[in-house]
Amino acid sequence: MRSRWFNETNESRSWEDFYRNRWSYDYSVRSSHGVNCSMACSWEVFVKDGLICWELQKTDYPQIDPDIPNVEPRGCQRGVTASWYPYSPLRPKYPYVRKVLWDFYHQERRAGKDPVEAWAAVAEHEERARAYKSARGKGGWKRVTWDEATELIAGAQIYTIKRYGPDHIASFSPIPAMSLLSFISGHRYNNLLGGIYCSYYEWYHDLPHIEATMFGDQTENCESSDWYHGTYWIVAGSNLNQTRTADCHFLPEAKYRGTKVVVISPNYSDVAKYADLWVPVVPGSDGAYFQACIHVILKEFFVDRQVPYFTDYLKRYTNLPFLVTLEADPDSKRYHMGRFLRASDLADYADQENAEWKMIMMDAHGKLHLPPGTIGFRWEAKPTGNWNLQLKNVVTGEEFDPLLTLLGKEDQRALVSFSDFSDTFNIWLGRSRSKVERAKEVLREVPAKVITTKDGRRLLVTTAFDLLMAWNGPSRGLGGDYPKDYDDPRPFTPAWQERITGVSRNLVIQVAREFAENAEKTQGRSLIITGPGVQHWYHGASLYYRSMAVMLALCGCHGRNGGNFNHYVGTQHTRLHAPFKYLGAAADWVFPARLMNSTSLWYFHTDQWRYDGMPLDTQWAADAKRCPAYNHAADFNALAVRLGWLPFFPQFDRKNPLQLYEEALQAGCKTDEEVKAWVLRQFQEGKLDFALPHIDKPENHLKVLTVWRGNLIGTSMRGHELALKHFLGTHHNVLYDAEPAKALVKEIEWDPEKAPIGKLDLLVNLNIRMDSTANYADVVLPAAFWYEKYDITFGDMHTFVHPLQPATEPPWEAKHDWEAFKLIAKKFSELAKKHFPRPVKDIVLKPLWMDTPDQLGQPLGEVKDWKRGDGEPIPGKYFPHIFIVERDYTQVYDRLVSLGPRIDHYGSKGHYADLTPLVEEELKQNEVLTVKDGRIYAERPEQFLELICQVSPELNGRLAHMFFEEMEKKVGLPLTDLVEPVKTRRVHYRDLASQPRRIHTTPMWGAILADPQTGKQRTFAPWTLNVERLKPWHTLTGRIEIYFDHQAIRELGEALPTYKPPLDMVAIGDVRPDKAEPKSKIFRFITPHGKWQIHSSFRDHWPMMHMSRGGPTVWLNPDDADEIEVKDNDWVELYCENGIEVCRAIVSHQVPRGMAIVYHQVERHVNVPFSPLAKKRGCTDLRGGNNNATTRILMNPHTMVGGYGNFCYDINYWGTSPSERDHGVLIRKMPMAPDNRAVYREEELDKLPHT
Repeated sequence: MRSRWFNETNESRSWEDFYRNRWSYDYSVRSSHGVNCSMACSWEVFVKDGLICWELQKTDYPQIDPDIPNVEPRGCQRGVTASWYPYSPLRPKYPYVRKVLWDFYHQERRAGKDPVEAWAAVAEHEERARAYKSARGKGGWKRVTWDEATELIAGAQIYTIKRYGPDHIASFSPIPAMSLLSFISGHRYNNLLGGIYCSYYEWYHDLPHIEATMFGDQTENCESSDWYHGTYWIVAGSNLNQTRTADCHFLPEAKYRGTKVVVISPNYSDVAKYADLWVPVVPGSDGAYFQACIHVILKEFFVDRQVPYFTDYLKRYTNLPFLVTLEADPDSKRYHMGRFLRASDLADYADQENAEWKMIMMDAHGKLHLPPGTIGFRWEAKPTGNWNLQLKNVVTGEEFDPLLTLLGKEDQRALVSFSDFSDTFNIWLGRSRSKVERAKEVLREVPAKVITTKDGRRLLVTTAFDLLMAWNGPSRGLGGDYPKDYDDPRPFTPAWQERITGVSRNLVIQVAREFAENAEKTQGRSLIITGPGVQHWYHGASLYYRSMAVMLALCGCHGRNGGNFNHYVGTQHTRLHAPFKYLGAAADWVFPARLMNSTSLWYFHTDQWRYDGMPLDTQWAADAKRCPAYNHAADFNALAVRLGWLPFFPQFDRKNPLQLYEEALQAGCKTDEEVKAWVLRQFQEGKLDFALPHIDKPENHLKVLTVWRGNLIGTSMRGHELALKHFLGTHHNVLYDAEPAKALVKEIEWDPEKAPIGKLDLLVNLNIRMDSTANYADVVLPAAFWYEKYDITFGDMHTFVHPLQPATEPPWEAKHDWEAFKLIAKKFSELAKKHFPRPVKDIVLKPLWMDTPDQLGQPLGEVKDWKRGDGEPIPGKYFPHIFIVERDYTQVYDRLVSLGPRIDHYGSKGHYADLTPLVEEELKQNEVLTVKDGRIYAERPEQFLELICQVSPELNGRLAHMFFEEMEKKVGLPLTDLVEPVKTRRVHYRDLASQPRRIHTTPMWGAILADPQTGKQRTFAPWTLNVERLKPWHTLTGRIEIYFDHQAIRELGEALPTYKPPLDMVAIGDVRPDKAEPKSKIFRFITPHGKWQIHSSFRDHWPMMHMSRGGPTVWLNPDDADEIEVKDNDWVELYCENGIEVCRAIVSHQVPRGMAIVYHQVERHVNVPFSPLAKKRGCTDLRGGNNNATTRILMNPHTMVGGYGNFCYDINYWGTSPSERDHGVLIRKMPMAPDNRAVYREEELDKLPHT
């Protein structure tokens, strides 16, 4: 019977094979993406006919808790198109050297010179050096062999070490978490040479400085799974849908559960669509909004009524109950905020070890108590077990209840000086009165008690809480310039913030009240998620973030699952922290490494300090007297270096540290200790100086720089055009006609009068694509892609560890980063046999270091400048440590691939243990590792990765137990039970291929990840270890620091959370309306992370370009666009004195007026035309710049203070950041060629209009 539904046919169906074959493959491999993305997802990579075809998300993550949603599916539009990169035309396939350089070098080699001599003949020849440096960024490559390339690199490095010293060689690679072995490989090699190990975290402005100043850690935040526990969210400065794509599913899932979400954002960002309440603040005013929230919480939850949970939390976990001295003003009846009262001040406690570092509390009876947990207990010579958060007197043993406030029990009321910075700059660009507007003094009373010191002096003291209440809260019946109510426009009321943020006072009251009420009912399950939208301002990481974190502390939210301050910028959680720090710095062989905060390095070596026209007048407190003598960022940085607060390299003015050691021997020194003493005397007698004050002397320049896994010259180089000019010596579009810092800087020598051009001799780049850094490099080495190598990755958004595994071998001549640096190391060791046949001694300066006894370096936090006659330059106190390091350059390769003998003090973050038993009993029996002459070797990538896994306490239960055993000795409370269930757990690298593995609890992180009794897994929430097990934070008081008593911080007016406005770059001089082109308008220049890229990765590849407009764009408000006659998709020029950028305009109502958004970032080789303005102004580079072209580095003095408690240096923990959000630009519609199009080709430059 014939059916009307079916027909029989003999037609061929072979066309269906097209669809079958499209998704057929030969095999698949688990891997991940080694890109600067904190989501670190697990992917399955498919291979067909020997080629990588596509990738899909893996969905087999172990479940953390059945009561919360799974972490998968994880992935994003960028990751699912990564397989485009391996065969893209952007990929370097062979080693390349810039031809003009190669010709000079090869000419010398043909003349019979060895590689070291040949390099010297090129680099030291002025005309040759100028020729090849000016060719940077202009193409002209010569394909060479790996042997030729590594010979040139090693020769340059050896020459530089011989002539200038190893502290003239630097390495830069960011984000170890994205591919740990690749990161370690180059830094380990560089540190064996004694080179500079450049930081990345604060240089990317990803470091939240308040994590260091308030919590004593680099960064801790919840994994995204923990968000689900939060019942009230504030999202500010973080666009979760766009930049945390793999984790954003927890937001709607939490909302389905009943969570309320408040989004604070100037523009209607993608995450705002999830908001129950959107608060559109003026850009840069977030700090003012949160200061007003603090005011409301203090009034309604500490004055109008008291919440026992909140007050108990503050007493145990914050420094607010500690007593603070009040310093009488000799010229008036007012007082100034002083330092904490110390055990050394009091007769009853002065005999305590480290008495200057143990702080005092008072109970309701007026009795002074010495509580445990302060930093003096951490660094006792023999631990007494008193480094904990119990509320007991360590001398008498009695428990006590500390007073938060002295109100009602005061001996007198003291009128204290505070500083109001609200009007130092106007929130709107171009409306400030000047760039030297000082803070206004505000006088308010606090309750105070009189105490008698051990020497009979009478001191007036109050609590840190009373000072906080005086500055941030209501009057409580005290006298002075307090606001009367919420409608009084004095700091920091809801009415006060209204004129700054543009937000109704009622929205502040509502959000603060709801946030605190939720925290009260849930015991701290209110959370804040934040990111670069707040942090990247000049005061973002130090003040705006601080207001948020203090708000959380007042509500008892830190250390609670579902609470906490959650900062997500960069991939800061290097989960396997100890091997990253120890093996990456080659600390198993040499100590110390030359660890450097990159922002200061580039600020000076790119000569951006010369263009910094900002005096620090606007930043000092009204009562500051000492620090204003250093009234420029460059001067304050110079002070920080000589006091041991921050490092700087090169170290010595025109002195090779290897040759300096020999000079000491010639001067009669017999031992290393005598050499150290001799070096110090040279400083004291003025015969030796730091290089920094003489930074532009040719002998003090950086000479060789190696960059891999990061786009230093493009994506991250704020002041890009200035770097091109001074550091690289090539074409640029800088518009300055003068150097504005000349009249301001006192500590840095202005010699030569004309700033040097082309300081760097050699830039080496190992890369998977020809990005900006590769295009400006002298040598480019082809690197293996993420799907072509063994490595390991993880992130801060989850607690799993993933492998990178090769789906195919690297094509062409690409090599794993590890293999590349092995080749360079082999060549270096070979050449060193002639040039360094014997070991040499290197003099290394090291600043006062975090998580060491150096935290006790500078008592009372006083600023003592020995150079100006204030005390003596004692190394490790008010001067950097002086170390002598022996280096055997013939053994560099051998040491690179083996585990060295310095393993008896292995660890990180102040937690150390002897690795020897583990090495002897386990590692030497490990079937993956090689043992030769009693030493462990790991030459293959898989071997070194296995070594990393086995020396990571997060994956090795025995090691975690060892670290907790050591911690217990100081804490005096049980801790090892936390890891008893995992003591026998070992995760091997090969285990990761089958399924992601979760880390377990360790002292390196402040989270408890499992219940030790039941084994039930917990989501990662920072500080649960501190709150639940009373282990102190690594801070001055061992508590969450809310009051900062360092003299420099007090003189900055930042002893307490406060508000300082963004900088006005018109007033400072970077944006010049007087030089503006017709129909130009001033905009606040904002560069958030984008939807179609991870920094510049993916923004230059076909799939993502076709998902967007495929080139540089700027988002503008329609009214602003109309004002300058710009329509959607028109070309515009963004410019200021720092440089010029060319973009297409995207006109959108989601952008507020006065704000220009350029998503970070597009490479200059992606659809960037020439700039008519650059031609008109006579620039040497006529093509538009990238989004860093209009910026320069802005350094905040707050981030330079050190040598004191948790204000101490460690790489990626502390140091200056570049602060790009404060910048402004002028924007105009770009004049077009006669045929109404942009000009791209050099042969058409004659069509580029002048006006």
